[in-house]
Amino acid sequence: AVMDKIPKETDKPMGSAMLDVDSILGAKGNIKAKKMKGGGIIYAKVTPHTGMGDFNVQLRGVKLKNVEGLFKKSDPFYEVLHLNDGNWDTVYRSEPVMDDLNPTWREAKVDLAVLCDGKLASPIRIRIYDFEKKGDHELMGEFETSVEGLISARAFAAGGDVNDTESAAAFNVTKKGRDAGQIFVMRADISGVEEPAEEREAEEAPPAEEEAPPAAAAPAFVPAVAAPPTYAPAVAAPPAFAAYTPGAYVPPPPKPTFVDYVAGGCEINLGIAIDYSASNGDPRQPGTPHYFSGIEKNDYEAAIASVGKVLGSYDSDHLHSVWGFGAKYGGIMRNIFQCGPAPEVNGVEGILDAYRSTFKTGLAMSEPTDISEVVEAAAAKASQAQSAGGQSYSIMLILTDGQITDVNKAAASIFKCSKCPMSIVIIGVGNGDFRAMNFLDDMKCGRDIVQFVPFNQYRDNLHALSKAVLKEVPGQLVEYFQMHGIQPNPPVQQNEDEITFDEEDDGVIEFSF
Repeated sequence: AVMDKIPKETDKPMGSAMLDVDSILGAKGNIKAKKMKGGGIIYAKVTPHTGMGDFNVQLRGVKLKNVEGLFKKSDPFYEVLHLNDGNWDTVYRSEPVMDDLNPTWREAKVDLAVLCDGKLASPIRIRIYDFEKKGDHELMGEFETSVEGLISARAFAAGGDVNDTESAAAFNVTKKGRDAGQIFVMRADISGVEEPAEEREAEEAPPAEEEAPPAAAAPAFVPAVAAPPTYAPAVAAPPAFAAYTPGAYVPPPPKPTFVDYVAGGCEINLGIAIDYSASNGDPRQPGTPHYFSGIEKNDYEAAIASVGKVLGSYDSDHLHSVWGFGAKYGGIMRNIFQCGPAPEVNGVEGILDAYRSTFKTGLAMSEPTDISEVVEAAAAKASQAQSAGGQSYSIMLILTDGQITDVNKAAASIFKCSKCPMSIVIIGVGNGDFRAMNFLDDMKCGRDIVQFVPFNQYRDNLHALSKAVLKEVPGQLVEYFQMHGIQPNPPVQQNEDEITFDEEDDGVIEFSF
């Protein structure tokens, strides 16, 4: 939001817009513009961030006050807020712990620059809420502290049993002045602090060369006794060489990052493969992952909408190949076929349309469930795009119920394609047996290119889903280009008339939890 600051009065809103960091990174030059509600245009650019270190923290609640009523328990999550120009801004939000008034939340890692501007004594506020799917989360209580305060609370309990609440310093949670439980600090420490450049250079600089000892003094001249002169040819003096002076030490350049490659114009291409095999069950039966109720999205539609939004943001042209596997046409088994009438579709809505329309093409859901052909086809397309000039990297998104018929065949195809400029993200749809998917994710095949994510585990938390989906892809991209000696191009410079514009937000903006 853009505000008009009025001294001693309430600031007046001038306009607002919402932009996703993912979509800005996916735009050329990492810059994007959007029309604001209220008039005007706002420009946003993403640049690499040099951190002050990360704050690692894990919290545990004890005897939190229930706000769900008599027959239910609250689903607590917490937010960390940073005081910025007199306002409390949310900088971190945990995942909820369901039906538990004594929750132990997962460890969190928060950038100190974002959390407190690197000022460890700066006040932060921690609020605990009861999670509600509709988004109207109810406050359970809050307390105020600092990074130093959290670290001190953990240090107080050092050496003790972290599960013994008597051994730790607790923060009292209050709501409207009344006690609402306690929070214990299970972990609080700082990691990844970058050394100042001067210290790094001093550590990395080669030792100075020792000075040569001074030359011996020339002997005094002693006149010779008179004697007949003898002829001695003159010996040419050796040429003089300039003394070696070592130049200033230049430290090696830092390792490139994912943002460096994207900022330099590396094209990210997203392709999708969807499981139409019989192991998904009859799509006409309620409860099966392909069932169309007409009221809400089925499991595959929900996964496409959520994960497609996360990954599709990095694809600058938003054109995606959509393939299917595991079905018969005319009695012939097809382990790869085009979904929709066009070789490529536009955006997430185009993917959803292609997925739905495939059920109207006369396919018969069948067996075996074989992903090897879509993997190899994606690898061939990725290699072709990279060899066409410029920098290009592909992401293959595979949505499946996990019932792969021949896991070893799939593993062999993945190993074969591990040298190609691509990553594979497998989304497990439904609640099936995903041991085979975990095997493909964990196997060692040269370069790791597979990331498996069980969708139901994250479907109610878009932030956690984004984090899980993108956990390995950035590192895999950097690893591929570095293996081949390909450095990032200089950042793309965009003229104002070349910047991508988004229309203003329509209606009420809903924040997904």
